[in-house]
Amino acid sequence: MDFEQRFRTSRWAEDLLIAAFNKHELLAIRLGLSETSADNLIRDADTRYKVPDLLIFDPARLSPKEKESLEQTDFTRRTPDALAPGTAGGQTLRKALCAIEVEFSPYKAAEMKGRDWKRKSPDELARRPRKQAKPPVAPNIWIKDEDLAPLHRWQEMMGIPIVVCHLFDQEAFAVTLADVVGLSRKLSRRPAAAIAIQLSTGIFRKTQTYDRVDAQGAREHKDVFVVTPAAAVRAGIVRDVRVESQLGLSASKKYVAHVLFTGGRIEFDEEFVKLVRELRGSS
Repeated sequence: MDFEQRFRTSRWAEDLLIAAFNKHELLAIRLGLSETSADNLIRDADTRYKVPDLLIFDPARLSPKEKESLEQTDFTRRTPDALAPGTAGGQTLRKALCAIEVEFSPYKAAEMKGRDWKRKSPDELARRPRKQAKPPVAPNIWIKDEDLAPLHRWQEMMGIPIVVCHLFDQEAFAVTLADVVGLSRKLSRRPAAAIAIQLSTGIFRKTQTYDRVDAQGAREHKDVFVVTPAAAVRAGIVRDVRVESQLGLSASKKYVAHVLFTGGRIEFDEEFVKLVRELRGSS
């Protein structure tokens, strides 16, 4: 039940992005199936890579045949061989402006207490050294450490920059994968300066404890990167979302409630559209 609910909310977020890109004369095409899909055969074919959710194209850069092909079918059911370099599918795929990894959290973003948290300047940190680096309670972008390297390998293999876009109610935020990879490398090179690096960049690394709704009393711990709005680009404003709850049974037969988002739309900020259009040239 949890897998089904997560799949539905992932598709809801993707649908909002696809519709908004179309309004800006950009073509958004599904690439990877939502990771909780039971029939996710293509994404799991090679665990060294994590395939992002969407590819963004400028239709002006596509041939009539390529546009027709993309309008008829997306990339989710195409095998890796069909997308290899030198194939027609592979040549089309590599014309993408960027790829989008889509995340979702059921929070009212603009009302979270840490929404307007500011990064700390070197002078602030010198005057008042901190003993720990703790991210604010805010509409942060979350990226699991276990996903970072597989996403980066895909980006390097394909030559297509990845943007992670996290949707909430009210707002959505985005960050380039390169920014998070850069922070991870900086923390590895300078562990003694980890607190100052995180507070000055607004990107944090922490261990998060997750309750497993499918197993009563079970928990798991995962390292995550947390990107605050101060370190991100606001993707846009999310409006007119319908929020519902759905009751289900976990694997242990415990009743669990799930938040479902339906409807609504996202109105992109121009800064985000500019990022998507120009990222390939700057990467």
